[in-house]
Parts: sequence; structure tokens; C-alpha cells
Amino acid sequence: MKTEESSKPGGTAAGVSRRGMAAGAVAAMIVPRHVLGRPYQAPSDKLNIAAVGVAGMGRNYLAGCKDENVVALCDLDWERSARVFDTYPTAKRYRDFRQMFDQEEKNFDALIIAPPDHWHYYLLMSGLKMNKHLYCAKPITHSIAEARKVKAGVLASKVVTKASIQDSRTSYARATTELLLSGAIGAVREVHLWTGTYSPSGLARPSGVETPPAGMDWDMWCGPAPFRPFSRIYHPEHWRPWWDFGTGTVGDFGCHTLQMYHDELEMGAPDWVVGVGSQAFSPAGRVDNTECMSIANTVQWHIPARGNKPAMMAYFYDGGLTPPRPESMPAEVPMPGGGIMFVGAKGVQVSAFYGGNPWTPFGSQPRPGVQVRGLPGGWLLPESQFKDFQQPAPTLARCEKPDHYTEWVRSCKAGKKSITPIEFACGLTEFALLGTLALRRYGMPAPPPANGTGDGGGAGAARGRREAKVLLWDSQAMRITNDEAADALVNPPHRAPWEI
Repeated sequence: MKTEESSKPGGTAAGVSRRGMAAGAVAAMIVPRHVLGRPYQAPSDKLNIAAVGVAGMGRNYLAGCKDENVVALCDLDWERSARVFDTYPTAKRYRDFRQMFDQEEKNFDALIIAPPDHWHYYLLMSGLKMNKHLYCAKPITHSIAEARKVKAGVLASKVVTKASIQDSRTSYARATTELLLSGAIGAVREVHLWTGTYSPSGLARPSGVETPPAGMDWDMWCGPAPFRPFSRIYHPEHWRPWWDFGTGTVGDFGCHTLQMYHDELEMGAPDWVVGVGSQAFSPAGRVDNTECMSIANTVQWHIPARGNKPAMMAYFYDGGLTPPRPESMPAEVPMPGGGIMFVGAKGVQVSAFYGGNPWTPFGSQPRPGVQVRGLPGGWLLPESQFKDFQQPAPTLARCEKPDHYTEWVRSCKAGKKSITPIEFACGLTEFALLGTLALRRYGMPAPPPANGTGDGGGAGAARGRREAKVLLWDSQAMRITNDEAADALVNPPHRAPWEI
């Protein structure tokens, strides 16, 4: 029997109209994955992704989500982004993320944020306003006040977030945490973390005149930060040591190591911090690097007693500096080039900077015939005291490094919290940025005091030299209570029109 629709022009002998056929075709496209079988992914199962800052680390973030639907890409430097654009030929291309949000907001579900640090806050808050799932480079923000606001924002939202701490929750990182939590070394009184310096540092502000890449809006690249004339020393790859745009090594790498022990040791509320940076010299004399991280730096944080945990010191070193050797370390063994060292009441634990045994970082296997000292989570000292100690059984949830990005994608689709959510990383970011703040403050010459006494800084302060001033931190009030210049760095203003 013919239906009324099929008897009309355009009807079919099977009794299905073209309109009905079109509807059926659309229905076929939204068949769930479990019907079609793995590994095929139905179009409706794919996460629609937009990204800002795609030429640097953003390229790697996108590659980790390559099986999803990349719908829009934004970068100011199209010359450098060309390879990424070619990788995702169907994605719309933008130079201004505001235009991308205006035109594509309804077309994407999740936002990848990968520009320099000074842009993270603005983009995160924009993503939250649009109710988009978020993946963000670390440190999460450029200032402590921004981190507090982002944390409040994500906790108040229902979006799924993840921080780009790729080693977080891996087996080797978890092994370090589990070894620490075993209590083998007793109550922790010191933690030392050290790594190299990976950017040109100790520099004065560039003075030459340079031209940005074709079509690049350099004023927008500076964005909420103070405007600085274009220089290749900032873009494309060396902005991290410059305080206007980056957060130095301690801000860049802090989250990568703090993720294993910051919360476990309850390090969230230091009461003072102090930073010291080396002084660079050129043939012309002392380099004025007040805007740039020094070549080698140290930071100290004091964490007061917390419940049954004693007061504790945390120490950071970069630029080839290492902590003092523990007395119990065998003389024939060198200090690792980078790592973590926990000093407890009963012993010492030395682990790799990103977690695991210091001699087999990233969970790597030792070379054939090479016997590695220590356990998968670290090396316990004195060796004689811990010779029979075994690595604790794994109990903490894990996410291996190859699954880092896909875990975020799955979490977005399921609407559940990722294993490394942004609110967690905001705590790590704040701790690290307190170190950044201390180093920035150290880089400011101390003004000669009116009374000529040095006001605690001695004759060095009287000559306008730098001073390693202990900065008192009131975490609850979010204030440096004894230094106005340092306190101004807690919540610095954003350049117009980028205030939020």
C-alpha cells in the first residue's frame, strides 16, 4: 500500500520519501560505537575540539587527540603553524581567538589552551564562560591570583578539565608517591627538587628592532602582558624565562614534580619564601636582567607544622645546581643531574624528577647487565638500613603516559573528572608561582634606605644591590605581608583591553 507521501512526486516505490531517506541517513551516522564495533569510531562519538596556540606544545596536544574531530585552530604565527594546519586540513583557521569563539562556539565541545603562560587565564575563563571542556598547558596561570580564580571557576562548573602534566599518575610517578607514603623514611622535614635550565637566561631586555613574522599581530601576542617590541628572543621559543610572559624554570617545571607529593605532604600553605638568582656579567659589566630569569636559581619555601606533620622546608635548584649530598650517599655515586630528595626522620629517598628510580627515569629499563641501586619508586638511604625494604604494592590509580590525552577525551565523553584536573594543578601552580614571585622580587634592586643602615640588607642594600629578602606569605589573605613590591606581583594588572 502506498502512503500519501510516497504517492507524491518524489516518493519512492518502497514507500519512503527522500526526506525520510535523508533522516535515515542521518540516523545511520549517529549509530553508537558499540553497534559498529571497535576500533571504528562513529562520527557522533568524536569529541569536537578547538585549539589556541598550535605551533608549539599545542601541536603535541593535538596529536594526542588525533582520532577526534579538530574543527578549529588558532595561532598568531601562521608561518610556524603551517605544518599543523596541513595536518588538520578540514579545521577552520584563525588568527584571533575571539573571532574563532564567535564563529565556532556551537561547533566545538572542548578547548585546548597552549599559548604562552600570560594568556592561560584569559582563555580558561573564556572557555568556562562558553561551558567547554578544557585542556590547559602548565603552569595553569601566570599569577597566583589568576590560579585562585581559575580554581574557583572550574569547581563551580560541570566541565571536564585536565592539566598538561604528562607524567602525572604514571606508574613511575605513582611508585615514587607510594614509596614516600610507606613511611619508610619517617616524617619528611625537607624536600629538594632540582633540574636544568633550558632557555637563554640572565639576559637584559633586547634593544634591537626586529620584524615579526608576516601577518602576525605582535601587540595581540603581548595581550594582557606589558607591551614589549618584537624580538626573536621572545618568539617563537624563548619566552619562558621572561617574567612578562613566562614563569621561569620553577613555574614551568614545578608542576611536573610537585604532582607526586604536594598534596600528600600538605604543602599548600607556606608561610615564607625566598629566592636567589645568579648575576650575569658581560664584557660591558653587570647584566641588568630584572625582566629575565637568571641562569641559575634557588628558592626556599617554609611550610609550618600541619597536624601531625612537622614543619618542613622545600628547596628548588636549577641551572646545574644540586642540593647538598646526604651524608649517607656512597662517595662513589654522583648526585643525579636532576631529581627529588626527601629527607625524613629515619632516612632519605632520592627519586627521579618526574618520578621513579633516579637511575632509570621515566620508568625506563636498565641496560643489560647493569644493576640499578634502589627501588622502582626511588633509592632509600642509608642503603644498609633499607637493604631488605621492598617497593610497596601499587594501590594508587594510574594513567600511563601514552594514555594521557586519550584519558582526557574519554573523561569528556563520559562527563567525569579526569585523573589530573585543573583544580588540582592550580594548587601546584600556586606553590610554584610563589617561587617565581620570590625570584622576580630578588631581581629588583633594593633601593638605598633613607637611614643608610641597609634596613636588614646591610651595605649591599645601601648600594642598590639585590637582597634575598624573606617574603612572608599569608595564604588565606593571599598577600605578601612585608613587601609591597612583592605583593604587587600576586595580582598584577592586565593590560587593556584584556581585563576580566
